[in-house]
Formats: sequence, structure tokens, C-alpha cells
Amino acid sequence: MAQFLDVALKVGDLTEFTADAVLFKYAQSLYGATGQAARRLELAGVPLAQLELAPGATRLVETRGALTAPRALIVGTVRLGEFGYHEIRQFAVRALAALENHSGLAHVAGTVHGPNYGLDEDEAVLAFVGGLVEAFQRGSGPQSLTRFTVVERNASRAQRLAKAFARGLSATPGVEPLPDGGFRVRRMSAVTQAPPLATAGTVSMAKPHAFVAMPFAPELEDTYHYGIQGPVKAAGMLCERVDQELFDGPIIQRIRERIETAKVVIADLSLANPNVYLEVGYAWGRGRPTLLLVRDVKELRFDVASYRCIVYRNIRELEQSLTKELQRMD
Repeated sequence: MAQFLDVALKVGDLTEFTADAVLFKYAQSLYGATGQAARRLELAGVPLAQLELAPGATRLVETRGALTAPRALIVGTVRLGEFGYHEIRQFAVRALAALENHSGLAHVAGTVHGPNYGLDEDEAVLAFVGGLVEAFQRGSGPQSLTRFTVVERNASRAQRLAKAFARGLSATPGVEPLPDGGFRVRRMSAVTQAPPLATAGTVSMAKPHAFVAMPFAPELEDTYHYGIQGPVKAAGMLCERVDQELFDGPIIQRIRERIETAKVVIADLSLANPNVYLEVGYAWGRGRPTLLLVRDVKELRFDVASYRCIVYRNIRELEQSLTKELQRMD
């Protein structure tokens, strides 16, 4: 049995990534990378029925050349709106256990789950990697497994995740950095409790969170990641938002739930996006503390023009103003 597992984060497309096996989740519908892989597999003769698994079920399929990796493990999970930090950690643990009896798997790859449908991206990657570390250290996984790669398609997000990745792994017992990047995880002869990183999914459930309502527009990406996310995390909260392109029944329900339980709702009204106004209205209706942001007061619509907004001209100004507002809430 391999005694070390090298874990790295790479930019790439999981469906085109070279590994002995790749991991996908079936969240009771086809989303993202899983949907992309499913379409390719179906064209190669793999019936969709083989990929549509109940929560907790797993299936290793031959990809028949549809993906770069020769095998793909599908793990059935709860619906996307219920797939939180704890479930991400369980997904990683269950995936390694499902591969345990399969030989010849030295390198396995998977992608990050959560950021596009509302989860804090740092906490999401820590929950996933934490599950992998805990499972491996406790002896789970294929005996031949020596390498796991977390694959992220978005280069900017990969850079941000790498910082959280390094921050979590560098403080974990039995883990050491590698000279060329990544970390080496050592199997533990006796583990009495989960290492700190592996508890990320559980700890995240207890943290207060800010729900961010804003358009998913390229010109506002830096606004979110550097103007909003920093002050929110400095205030000790998770920073969550939902990609409007993924709106469906479960996602709409998740938006409602996260607004209802948010410590604060932060809404950027720039670009006058109607969905953002809808989320603000719901937050007001549920009595949640709400902070409004806008780049230019001319972009405001309807009655919110009479409410106080943080008007920012640049990201640095927003970061400073939002930090002060959040400090007043404590």
C-alpha cells in the first residue's frame, strides 16, 4: 500500500485531464463538468442511465475514449441545493472508498464543487481536500494511489484556491510541501481524530455567512473577489453567492434558505440586474440586514434610490467602505 499521496492543484478541464481515473458527482441532475462528461460518454455508447445514481451509490465506468482518463467514477449525491460543505467532504471520502478495490489507479483527479452555486470557494476546496486527506491518512483508497490532482478550469479561481489550499494543508499534521508545488500526505499509523483540514466541511456549517447578490458579469468579478470577499472574511464570515445561470428549483430554494439564514445580505445593484433586485426584496421581506452597493447612483432603479447605498468608484474604495460597515454590525 502506498504510504504517500501527492496532492496538487492544476488549471485544466477535467474531461480532458490525463489521469487513471476522474471523479464526477451526480446531484440528481447533470450539471457542469458532469454534464459535459455525460454528453461525451453517451456519444461513446455509455447510457445515461449508468450515470444517474441515487445518493450514496457509486459506479466506475470505462470512458471508451470519450474522456482523456480511461475510467470515471460517478458518485450519486443529494441535490445541488443540499450539497454543502459537509456533503463535499463526504463526497471525497466516499470516492476514495469506492476506488479501494480497483487496481492500477496511481493517479486520480477531481474538480472543486460549490463556488458556482453559492458556496464560499475557499471553504469548498478545503472541505474537498480535507476529505481526501482524512480518508487517505486513515488508510482508505486504492493501494496503488500516489497522486491526486484537483483540477480547476478557471485560471483566476485556481490562483485564489491555491492560496486557500496551501493555507489549509500547511497546517495539517502528516502533510509537507513539495519543492515543485503541491503537498505530500503521509498515511498515519494511528489517527485518533480527524486532522484540522479534514474538519473544514463540518466547521463551515457553524460559521455565519454573508449572502452576496450581484450579477455574474466579467466586469464585476474583481469587485466580488477583492472588494467584497476580503472584508466579509475579515469579519469572520463565509462569503456565498449563486451563479444566476444555474437557476432552477433547488437553486432558487437554496437562495431563499441562504438569505433567510445570512448574517447580512450584500447586494451590488450595479448593472440593474432584475434578479439582484428580487433577492433584495426577499431579504427585506425576511427582515435580513442588507447592505446595498452601486458603482454609480444613476444605475439605481425603483424605490431603492431613497435607501442609503455604498457608492464606490474603485475596488479599493469599496473594500475600505464595506469593511467599516461590517465592523459596525459587530
